[in-house]
Amino acid sequence: MSELQLGLKQRGSLAMTPALQQAIGFLALSNAELSARLADLRLQDADLTTAGSEPGAWIGLARHVEAPAGRPRRLAWRDRAGLGGVETGTIAAAAPGLIAHVEAQLPLLVRAAEDRPVALAFLRALDPTGWLGAGLEEIADEAGCDPARAKAVLAQLQAAEPAGLFSRSLAECLSLQAEDRGLMTPAFAALLRNLPLLAEGRIDALAAACACPADEVAAMVRALRRMDPKPGAAFDQATGSAARAPDLILRRDGEGWLLELNADTTPALRLRPGDDPRSEAQRQARATAAALDRRNATVLTIAAEIVTRQDAHLRDTALPLAALTINDLARAAGVHRSTASRVTAAMVMAMPRRTVTLRALMSAAAPAARRTEDPPSVQAVLHRIGALIAAEDPRHPLSDAEIARLLLPEGAALARRTVAKYRTLAGIAPQSGRRKA
Repeated sequence: MSELQLGLKQRGSLAMTPALQQAIGFLALSNAELSARLADLRLQDADLTTAGSEPGAWIGLARHVEAPAGRPRRLAWRDRAGLGGVETGTIAAAAPGLIAHVEAQLPLLVRAAEDRPVALAFLRALDPTGWLGAGLEEIADEAGCDPARAKAVLAQLQAAEPAGLFSRSLAECLSLQAEDRGLMTPAFAALLRNLPLLAEGRIDALAAACACPADEVAAMVRALRRMDPKPGAAFDQATGSAARAPDLILRRDGEGWLLELNADTTPALRLRPGDDPRSEAQRQARATAAALDRRNATVLTIAAEIVTRQDAHLRDTALPLAALTINDLARAAGVHRSTASRVTAAMVMAMPRRTVTLRALMSAAAPAARRTEDPPSVQAVLHRIGALIAAEDPRHPLSDAEIARLLLPEGAALARRTVAKYRTLAGIAPQSGRRKA
């Protein structure tokens, strides 16, 4: 007697609601494109209006990215470089209006004549936001003094008006403003140490960290929202604009990074109070606002993962990109592959040295010689091939097979023809073309 075996399969699927479709669609748009899309929605929906950048909006548009564990605190210097290993001419200098404003205060801020050259080194490192574009030890090396002396001069410079200039991190910038306004209490200091909790909206956890009631935390947050995280921006007198304004901005924040959606281009939504909050129009308006918040949080999550993976390259562009593919990024950020692909294709990020698309900060992994969680990237292999050829004996240049053998102990398992392909990509002639008598 035959037995009938029944197998039951459970198939899960995500309902593609109009609200979800809208949220996914937002991910493929740059800030400028999203603003145009929301303007269209505003014309169609009387319960929804677009709002420009408002005071305090930066709290929900920024994220601190920790430096990876084990990263060297300082990078190797190069003879040709200025602050932080960066070509001196490439540092984003502050606007002339800001420089002149601070120079006028220098005689009152730094009274010792021997400290003036150190102060000028800090002034050269001032970026347009009013923050320092280099670390304390780097500026001390540039000024030819020890870090302790540089730190003492920095303390004098941080008394400049407006409060917050010469900051090295977001918390330090806000701390200087809190002290200037007489708001710096132990609870407020705890608030500044726990800004990520505020960005995540975890008010109860923030109240516990500050050891004060939630209503007191709310009052401190209101005061925080009135502060300016970019005190130097008001002096920017530059004319003209880039071909496209960046969607994201990345700058140093202490030992880590501050990643933020560009508040000047990121649209905000405001719901108009309707007659009936349960009406279909109000429901759709709330869904659109929630979709925008989800889009912003997803963009920050994906961009933060890229910054973490490419920390070494972002600090020193002479170092190659780490291996990072769309699939790797999606798994690490906890999003679908298509989501990571949309965001990296749409977003442009301004960094201390240049402005690039997020996709430009990704590199495929080269064939690895062994199973590893950190395989060499194609760009790293290209750099290494170039270094090997630069060091070869011109009378006996390396063959592609010899290069492949040299790369094997370093973790890259490349066939001879793959080396030839990479060498061609790097614009390097074959062995016969490099041989010299």
